[in-house]
Amino acid sequence: NAYFAVGQMIRSLGLWLAVGLAAAAIGALVFAFRISRPILKIGEAATEVGHGNFRARVEGVTSRDEIGDLAGRINTMIVQINERFQLAKFVSGGTMAAIQKSDFEGVKLGGERREVAILFADIRGYTAFSESRDPAMVVDVLNYYFQRMADLVALNHGDIDKYVGDQIMATFHGADMAHDSTACALAIQDVMIELAAEHEEWKLDIGIGVDMGEVIMGAMGSKQRMDYTVVGAHVTLAARLCSYAKARQTIISDSVATHLSGRGDFHLAAMDPIKVKGKSGELKVFSVTRAVPATPTLITVPK
Repeated sequence: NAYFAVGQMIRSLGLWLAVGLAAAAIGALVFAFRISRPILKIGEAATEVGHGNFRARVEGVTSRDEIGDLAGRINTMIVQINERFQLAKFVSGGTMAAIQKSDFEGVKLGGERREVAILFADIRGYTAFSESRDPAMVVDVLNYYFQRMADLVALNHGDIDKYVGDQIMATFHGADMAHDSTACALAIQDVMIELAAEHEEWKLDIGIGVDMGEVIMGAMGSKQRMDYTVVGAHVTLAARLCSYAKARQTIISDSVATHLSGRGDFHLAAMDPIKVKGKSGELKVFSVTRAVPATPTLITVPK
């Protein structure tokens, strides 16, 4: 009888132990699911953002604990990243580089001397074109041209500094800046000629001026609103050369021509010296074309 009672007690304890272990396992699984499911959703959203999808959100996490708070913060972070990503489209590559190199106090006003090549390209006939067209069409056509110019600038290792009306300003750096800027200018001319053939009714061409030399590069403006750009006599001269250039003509300065001497891919033709405002004497300038005519190819931009 004594052993029977002990056996009953052991069986009862074993049963309750089994039930308790089963309940604990089920509870652990439920708890783990409640924890892992929102974490997996957060991970999925982070992966989508890493792939460039800024519409991704952490959805379905309604808990009011730390994980729910984390999901809300992740969604807020995605919105802010998207805002900064969109803002980055409104500034040049030089501006982004300056921001990345800045310390915790941010970009400071001021600049440094740098050797760069500057390209100005101005669309000819755009004023007359815009006067007789719908404003929406005018903007679409301008962006249509700017997109192709921007692609060619990037292809030739340059950076769009700014858009000024129907004109672009681009900068080029490095040992091959003279070659890169000139090659970019001629590539833009090739594309403009092809576009002019496709849209004869637009009657749009382009004039380009290129100069190179030492400029001041840095943040200009005020603490509230600044622009990271280049200023100096060479910037002014490049703009002047652009204004002198006729439709479908690229004019380069003597300094650019000197760096291109000995290269067989460009043909330089000396022009009559010009006098520009701010310069005491006349300046030697050259009209540049390809040594071997290229077959222009449009860069296709996805819609």
